[in-house]
Order: sequence, then C-alpha cells, then structure tokens
Amino acid sequence: AASWFIMILLAVCAMFLSSDQLPESSTIVETLSPWFESHGISDLKPFDAWLNTMRPRTVRSGEQLVLQGQSDNHLFFVDRGLLRLYYNTPDGKERNKAFYAEGSMLGAVSAAIRQRPASFAIQALEQCQLVEAEFPVLFATAHQNPATARILIDLLAEAFIRNESREAMLLTLSAEDRYRWLLEHEPMLVNRVPQFHLASYIGIDAVSLSRLKRRLKLD
Repeated sequence: AASWFIMILLAVCAMFLSSDQLPESSTIVETLSPWFESHGISDLKPFDAWLNTMRPRTVRSGEQLVLQGQSDNHLFFVDRGLLRLYYNTPDGKERNKAFYAEGSMLGAVSAAIRQRPASFAIQALEQCQLVEAEFPVLFATAHQNPATARILIDLLAEAFIRNESREAMLLTLSAEDRYRWLLEHEPMLVNRVPQFHLASYIGIDAVSLSRLKRRLKLD
C-alpha cells in the first residue's frame, strides 16, 4: 500500500512540475519574440538550445547581478526595470559605464568570450524582471547557424556602436554639451537615474551637473 501511495504522489508531482515548466518556457518565448523580430528573426528553431538555457529572474533594486572581477557567462534580457554597468576604481569610486532598460540584452560579453573575469559590475537600479541566458551556448551555435550568428553579430555591433558614441561624447564635448547629448540620446535616464549616477556617466561631478541644469533651466 505504501508503494502505491508513493507512486501516486510521484505522478501528481510530475504533473505539477510539467505544468509549471511549459508556461515558463512559453512565457520566455513570448517575452523575447519582439526582441527577436526587431533583429529580423521570426523562426526560433535555430535558437532551441539557447532558449533551453533561459530562466526568468527577479532582482531587487540595489542587487548585484555581476561583480567586477567575477567570472560570469550570462546574458540578461530586461523585460522590466533598469540596470547599470559600472567600474570600481582603485581609490574606491564608482564610474558608470552604461544603463540598460526594457527591451535590452546585456552582459559581460567580452569577459565571457575571453573566459576572463568581468572588468565591470552590473547592478539593478530598480526592481527588475529579467530573462537570464547562457552566453556560451549562443556563442557556440553562432558558428553553426546563420540566424544565431546574426544575433551574436548584432549584439556585438550594438555594444561597439554604443561604446564608440559615448567615448566620442566624453572626449570631444564640453560639460554642457555632454548633458545635451544625454538629453538627446538617452532622455529616459533623466527621470529614472539618480543625479550622481548621471554625473558619473557623463564625466562630471554631481555639483557641476546641478549647476549646469540650473543654468540651462532644465530642472
């Protein structure tokens, strides 16, 4: 009698597990479909191996996803929320590298490719709903299929263009023009990111940014 009870219990548990797994997988595909479509991808069959590595993840505001100096092979798709990438300097300061909001895919990609520790950290600035995926699986399948190769190339190209644009802003523009650049290229950050983080991002201190905003009457 005990053995029959155990068999029935296991069967019931299996039913619940399978019913949980299918909606999760289905929800992930639904979440990512617009992102794939934005890259010209409608057939997700070539991505089956990569999709099978994905899981939903909720992170609290202030939570660290990746620590500087830590090895991490994940990509994160932002369904809801805001993340920042930043460097810790030897003198204990933080320098913001980038911010990623809804619809973005990010991670310590260059570190994952080179199999080295991440050179920067990733932190949630808001409570975030993410999809976490394994980058090495995408990287491996990109050598075998044009569709996965296209996604990988797009990810790397977007990061390169973003970094080059910000580098030019920091190296060629005045403080006032850097703030104008921020308003033109990433205006949503102004209302979602604390001022001291914005100041770090455009390479000035928070006091100077406050004075600049008052002078421009953009408070």
